[in-house]
Amino acid sequence: MDFIIENIELMYTPHTKQLLITYVSIQYQEYADYSDDALKTELLSLYKNNDLNQLILGEYLTSEARQITYTNEKA
Repeated sequence: MDFIIENIELMYTPHTKQLLITYVSIQYQEYADYSDDALKTELLSLYKNNDLNQLILGEYLTSEARQITYTNEKA
């Protein structure tokens, strides 16, 4: 499986790339590096540390639909 992950080109996986962008935006804020090399390094790190679930959590935390629902529930 490592061979497949290490050879992924992010231009062919736009959804994964967007998840990575969201993740690094949350993790590193103004210091986030959105280059393909940095995103791929982050993907490999998440994979090797069994933390790929962080990509889904990042998507959830920044979901506009969730934020709208939360705001409406508080009103």
